[in-house]
Formats: sequence, structure tokens, C-alpha cells
Amino acid sequence: IVVAILGAIVQLISLIVHFAAPSFMTNSRMPQEAWANMFSGTIGVVSGIIAILLSGLVLFGALKMKKLENYGLAMAASIIAMIPCFSPCCLLGLPIGIWALVVLSKPEVKSAFH
Repeated sequence: IVVAILGAIVQLISLIVHFAAPSFMTNSRMPQEAWANMFSGTIGVVSGIIAILLSGLVLFGALKMKKLENYGLAMAASIIAMIPCFSPCCLLGLPIGIWALVVLSKPEVKSAFH
């Protein structure tokens, strides 16, 4: 739940900065790096929106995991939380995702889902 909320907040801030940055960058005399140009424009907005949607999916899966409902969604949310490309909280998402997968793989936990 924490990883999903932090990921969504960071992506929302990223989108706000993305829309506000062009006005700041036009006044700057520093040349932009090629990798910064690659994530500007449409690609930056689309990737931010996809990341927000995936954070929502992780949050929904985590809430279902907490209620012991929908085992498949809980597993999918654990795996998505570990992917660093979709989550800016990869340092937090990776260990928590691994821990969730280990716990979800136990037979007694798997049988508790309905």
C-alpha cells in the first residue's frame, strides 16, 4: 500500500513538473541532455500516466491482499511493485515485493484466500 501511494505521489509531482518545466527551461542557458529530451513531451506524459495507473493497480491488489481476496491480483501487484521502470520507489518496492511473493507462496497463506 505504501509503495503504491508513494509511487502515485511521485508520478503526480513528476507530471506537474513536466508541465511547469518548459517555462523554466526556456529561460535557462544550459543545454539539455539527450536523455532528458527523450522523456519530455508526449512520451513523458504517457509514461507518467501509465505509472499512475499501475500504482493504482498495485494499491488495489494490496488492499485485496489485506482482505485475503483475489490471490492472482495479489501476486500480480507484488510483481508490478518490484518493476523499477514503473515504480519510482524501486528501492522500497523491490524488497517489499519479494517479501510479499515469499509470503504469498506459502501453502497456508494461499489456502487462506477466498
